[in-house]
Amino acid sequence: MTDERGARWEEFTGWLADRLTELPVASVLDAGRAGACAATHGYDVECAQVQRLDGGRFLLRLSTTLMIIPLLDGYGAAGMELDRWYHDNLFEDCTHGYLVAQSPGLVADLVTSWFRDRCGFGGPADVGFSYMRAKTLPHTEARLDPERLRFD
Repeated sequence: MTDERGARWEEFTGWLADRLTELPVASVLDAGRAGACAATHGYDVECAQVQRLDGGRFLLRLSTTLMIIPLLDGYGAAGMELDRWYHDNLFEDCTHGYLVAQSPGLVADLVTSWFRDRCGFGGPADVGFSYMRAKTLPHTEARLDPERLRFD
């Protein structure tokens, strides 16, 4: 039986998975405590970061330190093993590792679990988002409206 809090997190997970499918390649979605900023809260914050890769893949990074957007030498990850958690210090600002996944549902579930179970957030309303859109070349379609990044 799912209580109201659990149902809310479940709804959030589905909502987030849908938003992830709309991310253009190279775009980055940062998630963390709603209203937190480095100037007032410092750099020790729980956060998750998703970057869209080529081929419908996602790079998910989890950290307890504010992360910067990684400069990748490409957005293809065809040679990476999917759904494997890496702790190899490739990203110095990523304290809890990263993975590449094909499934937006898996990524959304991991983000939900991170904030709900590991970080102890009371509900999805405690999660805020920041979105960095990749540059769109002329005559191409922008796919995600930043206004859609509010979970009500």
